[in-house]
Amino acid sequence: MFRRLHHQQVAEVLSILDAPLLAEHNCWFGGGTAIVLANGEFRESVDIDFLVSDPKSYRALRQMVRDHGLDALATRELDLGRTTSVDGYGIRTSVLVAGVAIKFEIIHEGRIDLDTPAPDDEICGLRILTRTDQVATKLLANDDRWEDTSTFSRDLIDLAMMKPDIVALKAGARKAVDAYGNTVGESLNKAVTYLRDRPQRLDECIRALKIDAPRAAVWQSIRDLSARCSKIEGLRRSSD
Repeated sequence: MFRRLHHQQVAEVLSILDAPLLAEHNCWFGGGTAIVLANGEFRESVDIDFLVSDPKSYRALRQMVRDHGLDALATRELDLGRTTSVDGYGIRTSVLVAGVAIKFEIIHEGRIDLDTPAPDDEICGLRILTRTDQVATKLLANDDRWEDTSTFSRDLIDLAMMKPDIVALKAGARKAVDAYGNTVGESLNKAVTYLRDRPQRLDECIRALKIDAPRAAVWQSIRDLSARCSKIEGLRRSSD
């Protein structure tokens, strides 16, 4: 199904999870890996992240895992790489596939309310975040960490490479700005300017993230994203 070996290993874990149970509890596959797998594997993504915003649903999932372990959310036994950590913010562990530890998290998303994805918005049978919520969560992540050089600008690059249309951008921006305020747009524009002013840094990001698209295509996607965002309330530059 996927061409990259690590993504094949991720898919193996996803195929073991109980998709109907997770959907029943409003638990959606998200993060960079969901975006990457849904958009042609433009880079390598190594973690598995699920998000739940409904408090009752998260409470039920948390109780299941506390009582029966992560296998309560799977259709067959998972090989765990470490003890599962469970608290009010999330469920965290790693799952082993062919000796490779894959970080696994179910995050209690408290900043925005997640929409219910359509049944056919899925990967390996698991529903993924709506395009609006993919945009919103990536905008929030970029606001949190765009200056962290260890992320290699992946939040900006993911947003650009998923090529969200103006409808998803507007709706996602509204959610993100409602949660974080004007810093969402400011951080997005700073992240674009940072790469524009440091051409060699984009090359470093492409290598680190194992992006297989040509450099020119990646930069054009970032420019296109910036142009679309310049028309959106909350994302446009303050001088626009």
